[in-house]
Amino acid sequence: MRKIFILSLLMFSVISQAQVELWLGPKAGINIANVSDMDGKSYVGAYGGAAFAVKFSHFYALQPEIGVSMQGASEVYNTREDLKMTYFTIGVINKFYFAEGFHFLIGPEFNFEIDDSYSESDQGIYDDEGNYLGYLYTQPFDFAVVGGLGYDLPFGLSFEARYKQGLQDVIDFFNWDNGKSRLNQVIQLGVVYKFRLK
Repeated sequence: MRKIFILSLLMFSVISQAQVELWLGPKAGINIANVSDMDGKSYVGAYGGAAFAVKFSHFYALQPEIGVSMQGASEVYNTREDLKMTYFTIGVINKFYFAEGFHFLIGPEFNFEIDDSYSESDQGIYDDEGNYLGYLYTQPFDFAVVGGLGYDLPFGLSFEARYKQGLQDVIDFFNWDNGKSRLNQVIQLGVVYKFRLK
């Protein structure tokens, strides 16, 4: 009886593995980004990277991702200056299929800053009421949650619309704090083209 159970378990494992689909390919798109509590306008940047999808069934796939994402805000605190932050990103996206090709997606994303720019930070900045805010510093890491909708075509091309919400304060000021968090907020529109490996 024990041998039959073990054999059945092994057979089930083999069958399960045989049903798994593996896909790998590039992804790219545009970011419409902003940072909360900075009185800025949307900043349009780009993102790109690679996605590795493991489709376990018709209803669920796991998609680890790596990439680079250009984010920030335009004309912050009513100035003419843009705040630009570039991140190396690692995401683990869960995809839940509810119709042929259509799916919800949700998952965490880890963002490691690799570049930033804000030219007025050398002179100090002021808010829209003329209050001196001090020097602006960006934080080296942001943890975010990603959610959205997507559609997969049979030959590997996918279209995605995502919303990415940062959960950590990404801006710090030397000698000033209003007690509010400045969070990344990003709308992402893009495509993924995956090649089937298995």
